[in-house]
Amino acid sequence: MSPRAWMLGACAAAVLGGCAIGPDYQRPATPDVAQYRIDTGPLAIAADSDWWNQFNDPVLTALVDETLASNFDVRIAAARIDEFRGQLMVARSGFFPQVNLSASAARQRLGTFNGTPFAGLDGPRNTYQLLANASWELDLWGRIRRQAEAAEASLWNAEYARRGVVLSLAASVVQGYATLRGLDAQLDVAKQTLASRGDGLDIFRQRYQGGVISQMELAQAENDFYVAEATIPPLRTAIAQTENALSVLMGREPGPIERGKAVTALQAPSIGADMPATLLSRRPDVLQAEQSAIAANAQLGAAQALYLPAVNLSGLFGAIASTPGALWHSASQVWGFGAGLTQPVFQGGAIRGQVQTASAQRDQAMLAYQRTVLEALADVNTALANGTETRTRLGSLREQEKSLTIYADQAFARYEGGYSSYLEVTNAREKLFNAQLAVIQGQVDTLTSTAALYKSLGGGWPSVPQAVREAGMQGDAKVLAR
Repeated sequence: MSPRAWMLGACAAAVLGGCAIGPDYQRPATPDVAQYRIDTGPLAIAADSDWWNQFNDPVLTALVDETLASNFDVRIAAARIDEFRGQLMVARSGFFPQVNLSASAARQRLGTFNGTPFAGLDGPRNTYQLLANASWELDLWGRIRRQAEAAEASLWNAEYARRGVVLSLAASVVQGYATLRGLDAQLDVAKQTLASRGDGLDIFRQRYQGGVISQMELAQAENDFYVAEATIPPLRTAIAQTENALSVLMGREPGPIERGKAVTALQAPSIGADMPATLLSRRPDVLQAEQSAIAANAQLGAAQALYLPAVNLSGLFGAIASTPGALWHSASQVWGFGAGLTQPVFQGGAIRGQVQTASAQRDQAMLAYQRTVLEALADVNTALANGTETRTRLGSLREQEKSLTIYADQAFARYEGGYSSYLEVTNAREKLFNAQLAVIQGQVDTLTSTAALYKSLGGGWPSVPQAVREAGMQGDAKVLAR
């Protein structure tokens, strides 16, 4: 084949390369939901932001940024993006001719009886070769294109997986920090209660020694003191555990965590929910599931293309000579061009098996995408319900605390006036102490439910924190190096 014919064949392949066998991807049908089960009103704060800043605590913001820059899961996810970027480069390399350069030098002597009686009489010979080989599979049926499409979808899958890790980590840090500040507040209440009951116990011991009160009343006051004292060690343990967990998230050795605003000052931002359809374009797990479906659909096309003939072009150009200097003489030049066609005839069902496997994997990926969409909708509805009910419960707990404060004061006044036993005071104070701790936990639950809602909405994009960018994780436009 002449060079001109070879070039014409390449141009024809480029024209025919516009078609690709196999089904083009179509997004599976998903529920057409107009609104969530709970009406939250208009969206007060956009979820497409660094939402953890909305708590207005610089310490919390710094902790989240440090986590996103140093957490090992984020760094592993970033490395996986590089892995799939390399796989995409490999898949796309099939679009281009593969060119190799080879050089060799040999010295050999033919035996006397090798071929003719005179084969080795002229002594050893030197042979020098400098050759350039090229081969190119024409993508007539789009098999390579489908493989590249699958590799690109896998790269996007890795990017969305990283986003999911970032979103989950941000929510975990916010929830852990809120829990930590809640435990701090509960510890303060326990210490204040212990100090107050300790002062009261000293007075009761003096009264008992003076014969004013009975031993039973003294024992009740001692019980109140030790109940408050026993509350402190578990709180300290929980604080240490929470600090250690946050330290690991931030890629630190276990140790103390910086404190910012008190839990009462961490006001959860008001938030509504977007229309459910926006989940399809924001939640990392939904986007990741769709990319898996796109990749599986492309792999089906690549498998179907195996039924069709494969056309390969090859070429050689170089020189062969007996001395290195002669390699550059025109008389030493060698070249050749060729084309080959391979058509599967009988494979024992191997290709059909590959197609069947790819088709089943495609069906699985499509169904997994539909399931993920339903799970995402359920997740948001659950988060909305939890946030609404948590705020309602906190309001009830605060009213209960007010009532029990009055009850405890009145019970003590009745005891001092001789109208009731000290058992009533003990009961009232214990209820008040538990209510105070419950109010703090209710405040923590409100904050953590807000973080869970942001996470369920897929918030935090497209704005990526500077700490993440500095760690080598680029935004959407730079993830795919086309």
